[in-house]
Amino acid sequence: MHASSASRRGILLMIAGSSIFSSNDAFSKLALDTVPPSQILAIRGVMAAAILLAVLGWKGQLPALRYCADWRVMARAVAEALVAILFITAITVMSIADSTAILQIAPLATMATAVLFFRARIGWRYWAAVFVGFAGVTMIVKPGSSAFDAMALLPLGAAFLIAFRDFITGRIRSHVPTLVVTFATTVAGMVFGVAGAMVETWHPIDLTVFAYMVGGSVSLVTGHMLTIAAFRAADPSTVAPFRYAAVLCAVGLSALVFHEMPDLVSIGGMALIMAAGLYTMHHHMRVPKATPAAGLASGR
Repeated sequence: MHASSASRRGILLMIAGSSIFSSNDAFSKLALDTVPPSQILAIRGVMAAAILLAVLGWKGQLPALRYCADWRVMARAVAEALVAILFITAITVMSIADSTAILQIAPLATMATAVLFFRARIGWRYWAAVFVGFAGVTMIVKPGSSAFDAMALLPLGAAFLIAFRDFITGRIRSHVPTLVVTFATTVAGMVFGVAGAMVETWHPIDLTVFAYMVGGSVSLVTGHMLTIAAFRAADPSTVAPFRYAAVLCAVGLSALVFHEMPDLVSIGGMALIMAAGLYTMHHHMRVPKATPAAGLASGR
């Protein structure tokens, strides 16, 4: 495939995948009016695992499920499940727009983690981007104001877990199929959801909530498949900036479905987070070895 055509295809796949991830969040928030987060994780996990098993069988990759026992695959699955728990819990009180925007701090958190725990070296420009990004988070969270809610810290915790997840993802051996890694993730989410039944009261679901669950499961699997296809179609540094389409889609869904619009301060915070992330990715394209690998092919 011609380089320019591959890039266009990768960009379109990334925009589609990121937007579908936001749709998954919207389905979860709609279901939260009736059922608790743990029930969503459990039922969505069962449905998504069933879909993935069908796809693995169709591709003849069922024997590869033995790689789910790899500690790297298991560690990544647990980290991703914890991300889902924190994010779904957060959107019980937050808009999906604000939560999604805070989650986009993950690439900067990955870079900061590389410095703090892996002794990576980055220049002052990267540190400036990190501080600008976290300033954007502060504008959305609004600590110390009457609008502050401690639940707003959960997406920030999820972003740091994504940083850990990305490091683990980069260490999973190349012979392990991506669908197997995704399957392990859905099973981990399902297990955490079932465990949550011990502390949360589950409720009967009607046809509408069941439809939300189906929509969430399909969009979750589809989002993963599209973003993975995007990274395989073109250079990661070309398609990665377009994952910020998730923020725009989340703002639109918040307004249309939930009638929640971020205030001007929050919009300014979103702009700072995206600007910091885009600057970092742009500089990474110019100087590939200046930043640590961020596990770009790992979902949101």
